[in-house]
Amino acid sequence: MAKVRGLALLAALALAGCGGSSAPEPPHAGAVLRLALPLMPATLDPARVADLPSLNVAHELYAGLTRFSGTGVEPDLAESWDVEQNGLVWTFHLRDGIRWSNDAPITAEDFRRSWLRALSPSLHSAYARAEMQNIAGARRYRVTGSGEVGVEAVDARTLRVTLAHPVPWLEEQVAWPVFFPVPSTGSATSGPFRLASRSRERVVLERNFNYWNVGAVKPRQLVLSTATTGADAVLPRGVLAPGFPWVQTARGGAGRSLPTLSLELLWLVTQGSPLEDPQLREDVDAAALHLPGRATFVPRAMPGRATILPSGTRTTLSGPGTARTLTLAYTTADVRGAGLAHALRDELAVDGLRLKLITVPTLGELVRLAGPPARPGVDLVLLGWSSEFFDEYNILDLFPCASAFNVARWCEPSYDALMHRAVRTLDDEERWRLEAQLVEQLEAGWPAIPLAEAREHVQLKPGVSGFAWSPIGIYELMGMSRS
Repeated sequence: MAKVRGLALLAALALAGCGGSSAPEPPHAGAVLRLALPLMPATLDPARVADLPSLNVAHELYAGLTRFSGTGVEPDLAESWDVEQNGLVWTFHLRDGIRWSNDAPITAEDFRRSWLRALSPSLHSAYARAEMQNIAGARRYRVTGSGEVGVEAVDARTLRVTLAHPVPWLEEQVAWPVFFPVPSTGSATSGPFRLASRSRERVVLERNFNYWNVGAVKPRQLVLSTATTGADAVLPRGVLAPGFPWVQTARGGAGRSLPTLSLELLWLVTQGSPLEDPQLREDVDAAALHLPGRATFVPRAMPGRATILPSGTRTTLSGPGTARTLTLAYTTADVRGAGLAHALRDELAVDGLRLKLITVPTLGELVRLAGPPARPGVDLVLLGWSSEFFDEYNILDLFPCASAFNVARWCEPSYDALMHRAVRTLDDEERWRLEAQLVEQLEAGWPAIPLAEAREHVQLKPGVSGFAWSPIGIYELMGMSRS
């Protein structure tokens, strides 16, 4: 039986789009808001964006089938979707009358053409590699630029997507800008805003009156730059996008503290290192339990946390001390990492373990040092990760035997078999129960230790409201206003 999603939110969205019982704002209404970014967008092409500021600005200019909202997604250009054949086929139904900012109609063919463009080898899209590979034929097409791809424009308002294997969270993946349609010619946009002007110093966005939900768009104009002086809001300062190696660079400060799905991970190299010894890994884990802000493999903002971690944070008793010297690598770009590394060194010393610290200046150098395989002599690596959709599978997928990101080089066939089942399980509760078993295996094998959860911050001037944040790392500006 087809599984229909998205319909339950339509009534609420219609009310939000109309501002409750009031009529949409007239064209002249709305504030001009000046917002500070951590850096200027490198590109506004939704298929090419990779850093968080570029992703977020593209997210305001363009719209996709769905849109991030809180800890999930809501319908955007698609009003509903069906899931059939045990999750292999997803059919998205576009809203009637959706149009580009230049008044041309947006059709299912625009999506099909744009997805093939994003997958083309010449575009080198980072997020096409990260998010589009589960579509049937996409892996081959991304390498060769040829072959059939499982995306079909059935008619102007119907897009059918066939997957290589079931993906329970495809409605979240298509909320990433790489899945947004772009016009075949010109610079029209489909999201809440259109591009008014762009220079090296600032980007100016104006309300797009052709956006299907324009009644929910409060600002008349957004002026984006890196200048914090005179800004109505200083937006989150993170720049590294979810789904790739990450270090904790967000700093605290005044303003609202925002949850994220980012975890600072201490990787334990389990092959070619003294940490092949499970007892030694247990000693490191026991020492890490005493570090401030100790996290779990499931961030607090992740749906399903109560099912995956029913008893909360586990406790581990330290084994007997072992006179060994271990080497930990981290980057000085990691704001929190230096403090964690030194605190861990002190805790291990209590058990007679000596920790040698190696620092490198950049994330790129740390990734090269970590491998996998890690460079000889490196036993531990401080390197984080952030989910790009709202399911713990995204972090658990770092640890299968063949994972290209498995710094620990930990390999457990039963873990891989559970992962194979989890990704094909559409029912959330059932999948979370499988993920609980996966977390138990990680906590018994110690390939990595989650040390901390990162938080972001936003500063708003008095009277400025309506900033919305999704822990995935995407924010929403269309509801911002000034009293």
